[in-house]
Amino acid sequence: MIPNLHGPHYSVRSMVHVRNRAPLKSIYFAYFHSTIKHGIIIWSNSSNSGKIFTLQKKTVRIIVGKKPRTSCPLKKLEILPVP
Repeated sequence: MIPNLHGPHYSVRSMVHVRNRAPLKSIYFAYFHSTIKHGIIIWSNSSNSGKIFTLQKKTVRIIVGKKPRTSCPLKKLEILPVP
């Protein structure tokens, strides 16, 4: 069982018009990161963890304002990737 992370991803995507990165980052940590952090014990070895990592990278790219095919700046925002 993996959590539905499309809601937090959508909330960040819908706020993309905000020029300041701080509100987007706080939305990420409030919804997306907290779900990952609390659910990691349950589904860390799941076959769906790759999908979660991909969605995490998409969300971070939206926060930074990068295009989909560029590298993901997880270290720049001090975000740990899904193991």
